[in-house]
Amino acid sequence: MQEQKIWHAGVLGMTLNMDEGRITIFRSTLETLGWPSHYRFLYNPQMNQIAVQVCSAADAGAHRVGKLNEFSSCEIKCVAFVRMVYKNAQWDRRSYRMIGNPFPEQRLVSFQIQEALPIENGRVLDGTVSPTFALCRAEGSPSQNNPTPEEKADSGAV
Repeated sequence: MQEQKIWHAGVLGMTLNMDEGRITIFRSTLETLGWPSHYRFLYNPQMNQIAVQVCSAADAGAHRVGKLNEFSSCEIKCVAFVRMVYKNAQWDRRSYRMIGNPFPEQRLVSFQIQEALPIENGRVLDGTVSPTFALCRAEGSPSQNNPTPEEKADSGAV
């Protein structure tokens, strides 16, 4: 059985789930963006990047930050967008988690698609850890054995 890694709660993150067409934007990402009322996705398939950017309600592609789930994460169903990313990235049907990089001057958090980590039951699988994720793990987490709220949300656990 493969060992599973636990996500560091302070890391900026986003998860895509093909089966449900769901995108989960983690609390840490929303905090970095200043808890906006609206955001939009920016997608650059040539650069293999997705970004979450603060915007106004009138901007093209705007999504309202609705009621947050019990883990203070924002979930949105965006089936066509998720399918497009999966197809272009040539991912299998697993869920994928990405680590974000903040760009405060542009009011966005950017995610490198090629560094996405496959997850199962809300946990990153061992052997798929990127150098960025390994660095985040080395920084430590208050609880290495307890799943974060985001992991619980991704696994469907309550």
